[in-house]
Amino acid sequence: MKLNREQVRRIARNAFDELVKSVEAGKSEALKQYLKAMAKFHRYSLGNAILISCQKPEASHVAGFRAWQRLGRHVRKGEHGIAIMAPVVYRRESALNDKANEDEDDEVVTTFKTAYVFDISQTDGKPLPEFARVQGDPDEFLSRLKQYVAERGIKLEKSQHLTMAEGVSTGGTIFLKQSLAPAEEFSVLCHETAHEILHHGTEIRPEEKKVRETEAEAVAFVVCHGIGLDVNSSSCDYIQLYDGDKETLIRSLGRIQQTAAEILGAITDSTNSKHQDVEESPRMSAAA
Repeated sequence: MKLNREQVRRIARNAFDELVKSVEAGKSEALKQYLKAMAKFHRYSLGNAILISCQKPEASHVAGFRAWQRLGRHVRKGEHGIAIMAPVVYRRESALNDKANEDEDDEVVTTFKTAYVFDISQTDGKPLPEFARVQGDPDEFLSRLKQYVAERGIKLEKSQHLTMAEGVSTGGTIFLKQSLAPAEEFSVLCHETAHEILHHGTEIRPEEKKVRETEAEAVAFVVCHGIGLDVNSSSCDYIQLYDGDKETLIRSLGRIQQTAAEILGAITDSTNSKHQDVEESPRMSAAA
């Protein structure tokens, strides 16, 4: 599959327009169900997060016994709980006598007690709602993308220690979750490569995480779309998870299209691929 410069530009423009329309249409049903389920999980303190990680490094979603029941799942018999520290809270007597004026300031933490939570791998029952996943077969484009990453001087490593995240960009090194399917691996690698190009070692780095994640995922969407993968609502959902919207996309239009077109051009053997500007506007980012 060889694409010339104009074909690459056209694919990038059309894919970007499609993404904007999807985001403008609002949250997908899959994302709504996912957010509804995730709202039932507590955000643990750093101390408890460390305790969980030490006891069960592969833990991904943890909740108490009753919380799992409310999610339609049950802890398997014989499973050992993960110990955390839970605060013991009481209300001041004045607050109890004046319920109309109750607020969080009337709650006092006196001590902590040991409580137990369980990882999803220790439970059975109703599947949790999941993010939509990129589908299809990237075929030789996955190896070409890896070659492109290497040519930019970016190291690529697989990690079995990533649980919640599927990929991490550190500025010079990309870590990918070991268990990703080929289509997911391609998409995540596109996303992290966009972070490397746009957000590491560059003079123009958006301060807002929302903008950075929107840019990276939009690049992944365009490239995946360009090689024929079924992106469905995965990229749109991801962007909206970080509160990205149409305006965020439009503001980053040039950066997204330039980066996506460069990657797409490189992996499709475009005659204008290797680190050349494929848009008419000046280059707005630099390699890591």
